[in-house]
Amino acid sequence: MNERQVTNHAGDIIFFADNVHKNMARARDSEGTRRKIVRAAVREFTDFGYEGTTISRIARRAGVSKQLLSHYFPTKETLFREVHDLRFRTAIPDEALPSEASDLMAERFLLRAKDVDYVRFLTWEAASGRNSSVPGRDTRLRRITEKASAIKKMQSRGEIRSDLDYRLIQLAITSLATYPLAFRQITRLVTGRDPTDEKFQKEWYRFLRTIGRTLFGKLPP
Repeated sequence: MNERQVTNHAGDIIFFADNVHKNMARARDSEGTRRKIVRAAVREFTDFGYEGTTISRIARRAGVSKQLLSHYFPTKETLFREVHDLRFRTAIPDEALPSEASDLMAERFLLRAKDVDYVRFLTWEAASGRNSSVPGRDTRLRRITEKASAIKKMQSRGEIRSDLDYRLIQLAITSLATYPLAFRQITRLVTGRDPTDEKFQKEWYRFLRTIGRTLFGKLPP
C-alpha cells in the first residue's frame, strides 16, 4: 500500500510537471503567433494604409486563419493601434533638439530617414481620414509640446526670430523633414532619385542646413 501510494504520488508529480511544460509551450506559441500577426500587419498597413488593408490579407501574410487572428485582435482598429504602439511608438525616440537652431530641419530629416516606414505609416494614417481617433495620441502630443517649448526657449534666447509663430516653425520643420520621404514619387519626379538614395539624402541634408541658417541663424546683437 505504501509502495502504491508512493508510485501514485510520483505519477501525480510527473503529470503536474507535464502540464506546466505544456502550458509554457502554449504561452510561447501564443506570443509567437501574436508577433507574426503584428509583423504582417506592419507591412500591410505601411504598404496599403488603413483603408487598403484587409484582415484576410494580414492573416494570409502571417500564415494564420482569420478566426485565429480575430482571437488576438477582434477588429482592424485594435490591430492598427497595436502596430503603432509596439512597432512605431517605440521606434521613434524622444530626440533632443540640436543645440544650433539652424540645424533643426536637417537633423529632423536624418532622424526620419532612419525609419521611412514610420513616415509612410503616418502618411497612410492621414490619407485614411481617421482624425477622430489618433493612435498614441498622448505620447505624440507630449513630444510635440516638448519640441514647441524648446523652440520658444530658442526664441527667448534670440536664436530664432521671436516674431515667428513657434507652432508654424514646428510645422515647417516637420514638413521639410518628412515631405520627400512621404511623397517618394514626387521626389523621384523632381530630382530623379529616390529619397532613400544616399546621395539624395546628403544633398537634402545640406540644403536644409543652408535653409536653416537663412531662417534660423543666430541674429545679430
